Amino acid sequence: TFYSAERGKDLTIRNFRERSEDSTKASYTFQMSKHHWNSIEEEVRSWVESNWSKWKEEKPKWLDENMKAKIPVEWIQTKKARSEEKERRKSVGKQSVAKIMMGDHQKIEEEQDNL
Repeated sequence: TFYSAERGKDLTIRNFRERSEDSTKASYTFQMSKHHWNSIEEEVRSWVESNWSKWKEEKPKWLDENMKAKIPVEWIQTKKARSEEKERRKSVGKQSVAKIMMGDHQKIEEEQDNL
C-alpha cells in the first residue's frame, strides 16, 4: 500500500506542471475540483489558449464533449473560435435535451404497451 502526505491539491498542481502530455494535464485540471488548481489558473488558462487551435485541428481522443464542456469558453484565444465553441455547445445541449425527451417518451410508450 502506498501512502503520501501530499495533499490532493498539491498533487494536481505538481502533475499539471511536471507532465508534458496534454491529456494528462487536462485530467489533472478539468477532471478535478477547481479548488485543486485555482492557484495556477493563469497557467492553465495560458496552456489552453496556446493549444486550443492545435487540439481543434488534431482532435485528440481525450478532448471529448465532456472535457470541452469543462473548459471555460473565455479561455479560447480567438473570437471566431469562441463563437464556434459557444454554438457547438448550444447545439450539443439541444441534442442532449432531445435525446432525454425521446428516451422518456419511448419509456412511457413501453410502459403503456405493457399495460
